[in-house]
Amino acid sequence: MRARGLDARGLDLRDAYFRDADLRGVDLRQALLEGASLGSAKISGAFFAADISAEEIRLSVDYGTRLRAVKR
Repeated sequence: MRARGLDARGLDLRDAYFRDADLRGVDLRQALLEGASLGSAKISGAFFAADISAEEIRLSVDYGTRLRAVKR
């Protein structure tokens, strides 16, 4: 899947499966990503919501774990 240039504002991407997706440069700050998996996705330059930790993103890319938001 190639998503470069995607306008992700307001998209419901919960539980999405982004294995090997090209998400480089995509702004995902306003998308719902709870439960999404980023296994082996390319995420260079992508923006993620502040409630998803860098460790959570790394684990998802490296191992395909599902993203969890941090309750603040």
